[in-house]
Amino acid sequence: MTQRIYQIDYIKTFAIVSVVTVHFLLNSGFYDIKIGSWISSADVVLRIIFITAVPIFIMTTGFLMGNKKLSSSYIVKLFHVLEIYVAVSLIDWVGQAILLGKQLSLTDALYGLLDFSTDSYSWYVEMYIGLYLIIPLLNAAWHFQKDDQYHIYIVSITFILFFLPSLFNTFGKIIPDLWVSGYPIGYYYVGMYFKEHLEDIKQISLKVLSCYALVVFGTIAIIELNNNTGKVFEWTNENDYMGYQPFVIAVLLFLLMLRLPVKRPDRKRYRIFAAISSMTLSIYLFSDLTDSIIYHYVKQTIHSIESRLYFGPIIVFLSFTMAVLCAFILQRLLEKLAKNKVKQVNS
Repeated sequence: MTQRIYQIDYIKTFAIVSVVTVHFLLNSGFYDIKIGSWISSADVVLRIIFITAVPIFIMTTGFLMGNKKLSSSYIVKLFHVLEIYVAVSLIDWVGQAILLGKQLSLTDALYGLLDFSTDSYSWYVEMYIGLYLIIPLLNAAWHFQKDDQYHIYIVSITFILFFLPSLFNTFGKIIPDLWVSGYPIGYYYVGMYFKEHLEDIKQISLKVLSCYALVVFGTIAIIELNNNTGKVFEWTNENDYMGYQPFVIAVLLFLLMLRLPVKRPDRKRYRIFAAISSMTLSIYLFSDLTDSIIYHYVKQTIHSIESRLYFGPIIVFLSFTMAVLCAFILQRLLEKLAKNKVKQVNS
């Protein structure tokens, strides 16, 4: 049996909280106002951290699945992801119809399962299905040779293809950028590299790494504030998922959390993180419903977008807590259904 790496559960918990937090910026109207006040400027800086949620999730996938090989059991496990996706999407559809009066026919809802629109956050599932299917191929390429130079070559090539264009093409196209949409592969391979060098990472000085991370974060924060102050926040290749900014910050955050001095965590506290870690997909998908409910009333109650930003921590806490509760109930139901199927087979 392999030793459990407790830090991964903390990393996944951080990532799922970051998802709900970065969606606050989307749903509160942050992207529709000019940046100028201290609260909007603070949110520009915080966005640099929380936009790393998806990259961190993909790196975690690479960290955990780097040795998976193609097999019937591997393919079957994908159906569990689809099971959660379909169940949450249909619950989302029913919930929004009953609680918010949204009119979407059953036919449209079912069709929405195919184009990943019934749950508006399910684009990640669409991406993950493709990534999951090619993981055995990515792993086979990685393990084709065992030497570290070969692995550095793979990581370097993915960085050049997927992330470097956002740095060099800021003021015009200098290097090819056709492959930037393949950024999940880049993050996946970084996660694999970190898993193979975990013992080396543990030897890195936490103080040195923290200082380096602060300098890099401060530099990117200054760049983003300079680019956006006085105007509506602009999504660019530099600050999107294929951008060098989320890439660098996600890598540093992942390294910092891997360096957390955790050997035998407090059992009660750790159980909470482990439980959340096991439900991240359903929490993520359920947050579409909880966000829709909460922001419906927030927009009716707080008309000023600027004023909404002050309530960010409360709104994020409520949406996250509700999504966790929904995910927990669904998990219990699915576990009971699975047990009943086993009993029927054995009887």
